[in-house]
Amino acid sequence: MTLYIGYYAVADAQVQRFADAEDNGTTAEAQATFQARVVASRQGSFAGNIVASYSAITTAWENPNIMIVETDDVATLSAIGAHYNTILEFTWTPANSIGTTTDQVESAMDRQFGRN
Repeated sequence: MTLYIGYYAVADAQVQRFADAEDNGTTAEAQATFQARVVASRQGSFAGNIVASYSAITTAWENPNIMIVETDDVATLSAIGAHYNTILEFTWTPANSIGTTTDQVESAMDRQFGRN
């Protein structure tokens, strides 16, 4: 299986929905709708491929969030993008495990740069 890192941010359309909701006094409803869509992803066909997902603790939207997915079928990445269409935008890249110890990191760097 290949490990992918998905960098994601709130889509412009969703930012506009939040702004409109603030103007209309419906912020709580907009947040609940957004949350329901994110939670529903854990019940989708690709849920078993999601290894982890991390979001910055902020509502400023300037920091990227990450989702880690394990799959050999890039259609899984497309399914995730389709599920989040208009609320989150993803950029996917294959990933290497770098490790946590000095030996693991040195070995990973050797592989990364073709020295092994």
